[in-house]
Amino acid sequence: MADRGREAARLGRTLVNEPRAFPRELGRLLKRSIRTVWDARGGGYYACGVVVTFVILEIRLFADEIAGAEGVGDFLTEQAVEMYFRYFSESFVNGFLALIWPAFVLQFRPPWGIALLVGGYLLFAHVLKAPLERWLFSEEPTSPRDEATMQ
Repeated sequence: MADRGREAARLGRTLVNEPRAFPRELGRLLKRSIRTVWDARGGGYYACGVVVTFVILEIRLFADEIAGAEGVGDFLTEQAVEMYFRYFSESFVNGFLALIWPAFVLQFRPPWGIALLVGGYLLFAHVLKAPLERWLFSEEPTSPRDEATMQ
């Protein structure tokens, strides 16, 4: 938690001090987060499904927050006040739901769910895994501590 807090604070400072560098830094943070989940779940098809499901659920959550706001000011003040309570709790739930992603696929038009699961595995194993691993494990440090030791 402390590392995530420091990363968020550093990202906020980057947004204020160097706005042009913000997208790059946000991308690095997201890549590290994806890499962490990927490693924790074994780095295979299941891990890929967890990451994709979690990203989809988080995008839905964020879109719902934007749709529910009455304006930009309302959105920003609501997010700032409620972020720690509602967003993190819902993100925790999204993390749990991401773990059971195969159930969502199997529920999709029941006879076709199994075919989608098997087809997804074949596509992942033969086409997607190598490029994903190259992208995830390119020569970037894996944590803020690693960045400090490399500099």
